[in-house]
Amino acid sequence: MHLAAIDVSILAVVLASVAHFALGALWYSPMLFSRQWAAALDIKMDGSGGGIAVPLVVNFVGCLITSVVVGILYLWGGGDGPLDGIVCGLLVGACVIAVENLNRPMYERTPWALYWINSGYSIAAFALVGLVYSLVA
Repeated sequence: MHLAAIDVSILAVVLASVAHFALGALWYSPMLFSRQWAAALDIKMDGSGGGIAVPLVVNFVGCLITSVVVGILYLWGGGDGPLDGIVCGLLVGACVIAVENLNRPMYERTPWALYWINSGYSIAAFALVGLVYSLVA
């Protein structure tokens, strides 16, 4: 199999990563799903859990990596515009991440509510990454 060289747009990756990160901040905020997420994990959101800086940095690095991957898939697939970007992101979010996340409630017996919150975020985030990448690249 020959993998052609891909010229990924650094600006598109950075902007898609910022969008991904911002969506996560909104998704897991009190405005949307933080209470349900905390309840599903049976944790208190009182700030006593320790520092948040390292998880945020690791999360943003993950956003960068996934934005690069979606960008590569968009380009390999011959992406041509916002709809292609959204579809590319949806394929990754729904058909890879959400399907893989099924292992959590099935084998680990984590709550289904946690599956839907986290998988919903992944699907929305990857669609957003694909959209932003397609608009900027």
